[in-house]
Amino acid sequence: MKNKIAILIMLAAMMTACGTFKKATNPDTTTPTTPEAYTDPLATVMATLGDWQTMQTGGNIKLSAGSSFSSSIQVRMVRDQAIFISLRPMLGIEVGRLLITADSLYAVDKVHKRYIAEKVSLLTSGIPVTVSDVQDIFLGRPFIIGKGTLSEANKSEMAANYDNNCVTLVPRENYKGYGYTFTFNKSNLITSLDIVPSGSTTAAYQVKYSDVKSTAAGNIAHGINANATVDNKKMALSLTYKNIDWNENVKIDRSIPGGYSRMSARDLFSLFSN
Repeated sequence: MKNKIAILIMLAAMMTACGTFKKATNPDTTTPTTPEAYTDPLATVMATLGDWQTMQTGGNIKLSAGSSFSSSIQVRMVRDQAIFISLRPMLGIEVGRLLITADSLYAVDKVHKRYIAEKVSLLTSGIPVTVSDVQDIFLGRPFIIGKGTLSEANKSEMAANYDNNCVTLVPRENYKGYGYTFTFNKSNLITSLDIVPSGSTTAAYQVKYSDVKSTAAGNIAHGINANATVDNKKMALSLTYKNIDWNENVKIDRSIPGGYSRMSARDLFSLFSN
């Protein structure tokens, strides 16, 4: 069960693993000349981003971190408010769940009757990452850290570059020592999110997107593969979604079962020590 609850924490932790970032200004704030088809790449990408309020879907998850674990899952989100993930490896029976809200993180291990309840700042380490940002990562949507999905309101903070039939979007304000880049193919479908140390051409953290489909909420990736390092351990996470239902009533279970023992923050990070 250790891997089962670890995978819940991994879902949140790997998305905010660069906890030493400090605010800085990205010196490259120009937008190069692009072919005529890409004269306004920001507007082209924004046109693929639809509005949504809630989502729910089934799917599968696989975690590789020395050993491997896979499970069916249920995912529910309330925009800007909550991400709920339920692990159901056999016969639809829930063995664990994760809830991320604007200020809290909850993980429940039903097999060993234990839980984690912490401030979400435990994982973000001062980075102004919001629930909205993590939702965008899980759905394949470009965003400005702490300022929401790419939109008319914040597009001036994003630079667009054209190269090899791809468009890359780079926030003008990054974090000291690192930059983050969203890449789109010639069909304006997102292919990756890369976090790259300054002076390097190799991503330290990468999310690759596939099976991008047009939905009621715009173009959404149904296949997500992420790589990161948590507590000096390399981890790979794979998510696949089935058909997604949008803007329906969703149940977000915030309860902690009675009689469960609480794990500390130290226990949380010890999950990655073996």
